[in-house]
Amino acid sequence: MKPSTFSSYSFFLFVVIVESYKIAIARPSSNTTRGDFTIDELINKVYTKKVSDDLYLDPSKAGTIIGDIAVLKYKDENNNKRITKRAVTAVEARVWEFGIIPYEIDDNLFDGTFIALIKQAMRHWESFTCIRFVERNAHVHDNYIFITERDCGCCSFVGKKGDGVQSVSLAPHCKKLGIIIHELGHAIGFWHEHTRPDRNEHVQIITENIFLGHENNFNKLPESDVSSMGLPYDYESIMHYANNAFAKGNFLDTIVPINYKGETPPIIGQRLRLSDGDIRQANILYKCPACGKTFQANSGEFSPMVYINKKPPPEGIMCEWRITATYGDRILLNITDVDIKKNENCDTNYIEIRDGYWHKSPLIRKICTNGDFRNIIATESNRMWIRYVSRNPEGFKGFAGKFEVVCGGDLFIDSQGNLESPNYPEDYPANKTCIWRIKVPETYQVAIKIKTFDIENHDVCMYDRLTIRDGYTENDPLIKTLCGSRTPTDIISTSNTLYVRFETDESIQKGGFSATIVKEIDECASENHGCEHECLNYVGSYQCKCKLGFEYDVTEKRCKATCGGLIQSENGTLTSPFFPELYPANKSCLWEIRAQVNHTIFLNFTHFDIEGNHVDFQECEYDRLEITSSLANNTKKKHGVFCGSKSPGVIVSEENVLRVRFKSDNNIQKSGFAAVFYVNFNKCSVNNGGCQHNCIQTFISSNCTCRVGYRLHENGKDCKEDLCTHEINSHTGKFQSPNYPNHYPGRQKCFWHFQTKPGHRVRLMFGAFYVEPNPQCAYDYVEFFDGGKVGHNTLGIYCGLRDPPMITSSENELSMIFISDRSFQGRGFWGTHGTLCGGYLQSTMDTKNIYSHVKYGVKDYGRNIACEWKIIALKGYSTEIAFIDFGLEEQQSTCDFDYVEIYDDSELNPLYKKFCGKKIPQKFISYGDELTVRFQSDLSTGGKGFHMVYKGVEVNEKDYAE
Repeated sequence: MKPSTFSSYSFFLFVVIVESYKIAIARPSSNTTRGDFTIDELINKVYTKKVSDDLYLDPSKAGTIIGDIAVLKYKDENNNKRITKRAVTAVEARVWEFGIIPYEIDDNLFDGTFIALIKQAMRHWESFTCIRFVERNAHVHDNYIFITERDCGCCSFVGKKGDGVQSVSLAPHCKKLGIIIHELGHAIGFWHEHTRPDRNEHVQIITENIFLGHENNFNKLPESDVSSMGLPYDYESIMHYANNAFAKGNFLDTIVPINYKGETPPIIGQRLRLSDGDIRQANILYKCPACGKTFQANSGEFSPMVYINKKPPPEGIMCEWRITATYGDRILLNITDVDIKKNENCDTNYIEIRDGYWHKSPLIRKICTNGDFRNIIATESNRMWIRYVSRNPEGFKGFAGKFEVVCGGDLFIDSQGNLESPNYPEDYPANKTCIWRIKVPETYQVAIKIKTFDIENHDVCMYDRLTIRDGYTENDPLIKTLCGSRTPTDIISTSNTLYVRFETDESIQKGGFSATIVKEIDECASENHGCEHECLNYVGSYQCKCKLGFEYDVTEKRCKATCGGLIQSENGTLTSPFFPELYPANKSCLWEIRAQVNHTIFLNFTHFDIEGNHVDFQECEYDRLEITSSLANNTKKKHGVFCGSKSPGVIVSEENVLRVRFKSDNNIQKSGFAAVFYVNFNKCSVNNGGCQHNCIQTFISSNCTCRVGYRLHENGKDCKEDLCTHEINSHTGKFQSPNYPNHYPGRQKCFWHFQTKPGHRVRLMFGAFYVEPNPQCAYDYVEFFDGGKVGHNTLGIYCGLRDPPMITSSENELSMIFISDRSFQGRGFWGTHGTLCGGYLQSTMDTKNIYSHVKYGVKDYGRNIACEWKIIALKGYSTEIAFIDFGLEEQQSTCDFDYVEIYDDSELNPLYKKFCGKKIPQKFISYGDELTVRFQSDLSTGGKGFHMVYKGVEVNEKDYAE
């Protein structure tokens, strides 16, 4: 039987195509439009909002049904019939040769963090198998996977198609390590576990709970198509569906485990890591040698199996070791204690070492003689492949290998290469220094495009940093010193060399960086670029730019006059074309308001009416007004993209240049916009307004703010680190996730400790909640603990879009943690905390307190209070109560208004006491192990309240109050 893996579901694609029509809008006559307005006119006059006649020709968008496996139709060589849903790994041609899976990643689609997750998923498969994911070389690899996004969302073909490129689709919601491992599993050759031929012996499919139209996703495949290779059913497989996959409701099961071992049903559908069964199956499918290993560490030792006192296999042994480092690293290998059988042709007993990932990589050395080899064997690339073959291993020890990964060195880039921090995509190590000297061919420049960047942050990059110099040595001109998490812009040298130094200290480690290095030529430096106004060079190409008030005509390749332009007055107005009439279709305008240095521009909209709206989540994809500030460091800050009828309000420029860009499409025109602007001195421009981090300019003053992870000092200027740890002792208030209402950061760990007066409980209620959904809350989550310690007495773990229920502590402390991973981030949450009096309390040998109300000692208790404390002692103990202070409303001896009642709940000797006034009650000891204290106030006069203490006492020490 040919080896294969597990089953699938096919995907459906349903697209609705709607025709759209171009509507010609006549230009308004000149006597109905104006080109300029006074400030008074725009402020004091109300202009009518208008709309063109083609409103209802706006097309709707298509919908899709997303599947996970793209099932390839292919011709069966035996019966010439078309077959779908065949386990393609049952065909030898569907297994990737030598376990090598070439890949390309759509760099234009995925951001750096997504690419890092993809590579981390690849390393996960590699670390447990002999499979290797390698960047595609067009001269070597005809068949390869292209990781991109398709209409099917998260989906892949199973195994190798064999006709060139095949896609692995990862949509934004697939940005999870476990999901990517799962999809790569399909490309490797795995089907879904629950479609094995023997699945009915292990799981039950609840068909009535399956969402209509998705029943085929649960089909069982026949034995002729799928083989389990003799391995048991794997509930823990990363290729298994979850219990509620394609369910009509989140709380309905579609797959239920049966005939399992133990009392607790196994959890199915995990998306965290490969199971032991997944690893065994992949190694069988790809015939991985039993002797050998994949190394991804910075150092290690290895040696083959030794047959001194036991018989080896009759065919001998073959071992294979694969060492993988990151781009920019090299591998140093030391081979010692070689003890193999001598063979003249070096073909039956030998050690083979290659610079690369497989047996066709350049040969570094082949060893077939005994002894120690003191010369270090080094690679030029970031991979090393070692094979040991011994046809006669009996009585020989083989050899000992020891390797070390080192970073840095001289890199010659003929066309394009890669550079990564050590251990990427994992966190870089501490106390590391790497120096790369990069060179490209003469007449070219070195360009670095950084795709992922996360280095410990500091204002002057004191701790960890990436230093780039324009030349070949550490004395050449500095280009940039980089740290933090913001991805830098492309960096280009002035010559064909570049010096790069990466340094880390002993403390915080981060994700590091990943970059592409290319040879670059400045097309704008020649006179052949053909640009009329301005030529802009960027890595890989160049672009023609027109002056303000002009736009580039692609057909004629020249700049033509249009709306917009440069404005340098201290105040004025801006309006859309033809305002207050309809603006024209297919129009693009750019205004730049430029003030003096150290001045700020205030733009105030008095009329706003542009097609589209944010309410329907259209994101202004039709007509739009985009406002940005141009900064002195040649970067820009976007203030927003606006459409609809809601005014953007007042926009304040970051520095002295503000850009306003208006763009309309070919249908639905409206009355547009009108705005006035003023220029004022920017207090933040001088010494940053005295602020340590951020200075925000207002029309008449300035305010200091802090970056994420810091909070403003009491002096209103400085910032101090906020470790996302919150000690909350106030009785009421609001709490929220970091950055709320914006998306919370990745890799966040936050802790809240709520504490109120003893004798009162903490209550949490949520007003909004959006934490990344997952059936097991395995990625981002909020967890509550009853008390002051995290990890003890959990009150529940929550994620998703539904508000958690009201959370209440049993005593006066409650803890809460919020954890986010490195990928998807939601908007987070906000909630309120308050207090409840009373509750169930445990009396121990320690003295504990109860206060009548949370503001005891500060303010009198309130009206109409009703609190009840039930105090329970340990078995065999009683509870002793003593009042330290007592002050209730003065009244008659019957205590009918405000009072404290004490009940001894013992059936043998029930006691009842009632107290009021200002006289401190005497000590009270319960007869049994339960005691109830009740406090009641009426609607009139209050008092200062009471302070009571309680503790457990042994039965034989009881001294009952009379």
